[in-house]
Amino acid sequence: MANKVQHDYHDRRRKKLLIRRTVIVAVCVVIVVAIVGIVLFINKLVQPDGDGSAANVDSRSIPTSQTEDISSETASPSSSDAVQTAAAVEGKDGKIAAGENLTGYEALYPDLYAQMPLNGGKLKVPESKTVYLTFDDGPSVLTQPLLDVLDQYQAKVTFFDTAQPLTNGYQDLMKTCVEKGHAVGIHSYSHIYANIYSSVEAYLDDFNQMYEKIKSVTGVAPRFFRFPGGSNGGGKMNETREKIIKEMIRRGFIYYDWDGSSGDANADVAQNADTLYTNTMKAIHRDCNIILMHNINGKDATIEALKRIIPDAQNEGYNFKALDGTLDPTHGYCMHETLPILMKALNDSPYFTVSDESKKKFG
Repeated sequence: MANKVQHDYHDRRRKKLLIRRTVIVAVCVVIVVAIVGIVLFINKLVQPDGDGSAANVDSRSIPTSQTEDISSETASPSSSDAVQTAAAVEGKDGKIAAGENLTGYEALYPDLYAQMPLNGGKLKVPESKTVYLTFDDGPSVLTQPLLDVLDQYQAKVTFFDTAQPLTNGYQDLMKTCVEKGHAVGIHSYSHIYANIYSSVEAYLDDFNQMYEKIKSVTGVAPRFFRFPGGSNGGGKMNETREKIIKEMIRRGFIYYDWDGSSGDANADVAQNADTLYTNTMKAIHRDCNIILMHNINGKDATIEALKRIIPDAQNEGYNFKALDGTLDPTHGYCMHETLPILMKALNDSPYFTVSDESKKKFG
């Protein structure tokens, strides 16, 4: 009897131990499954959506070293021209993305960003015997006479326009210029140096007004511009102008100074067509590409000089083309004070790659 009782006791004990072990194993399995589920759920929350991930990337958050690697011209030739760098982010309407968490003047005018660069942002050196005549300060009473001369010789040029009082009544001619195959870029709205260069905010205010003016009149959003007085603001370079250059490049706009001049900004020679002709032809023969001229009231002699400049240069094999924003602006076309600033801004940008020639020449 005692043996039977003892046997039953051990039998019940084994069953309890078996049940306890089974429960422990089951609980462990449940815990493991729960942990795996939680991990998968959290991973799904933090993982960006496939279609929208690029649009939410702030290109400026990418380390400089990565940007330089991505945009380097050492990339394979098959991916250079038409393919934008991986760091470049396209926003709405084909424009450069504004980015997120912007403050200060960077947050102003969230739609004031250039269209995505042509040629994948790879900037080019000028073609041989190519001349880009550029005309500041118009449109004016002299714009149509200038267009007539250009039509006669099938030459294309670039206008850097303003909305200063002297242009009143001639704004619609900007559309005519575009329709005839010329380029229209931004010079300024007011052309009042003391105002537009007083701060980055003031410059953006002025720039945005002219950007919207050109876009509304011509139907084309400008990609490039020229600073009034040139990139050093017509005077000694300072911190404000440096910030302006960096901010405009960040927004995808590039600027062009010049490497040759007709001299028509000088009152002493502005009315002397022979001198303007000589100055311009000398610049062309020195392989200058971007020539500074003006298309505002009182510049009649400039048009007279062009009636000789264009056919004479064409007879020597030169072509006259309009800028399109693909010419490398560092290729000798900017003032020496601003060249290092422009080079760094372009190198830091995920949207542009300077030419190999400029890298070798200017570092």
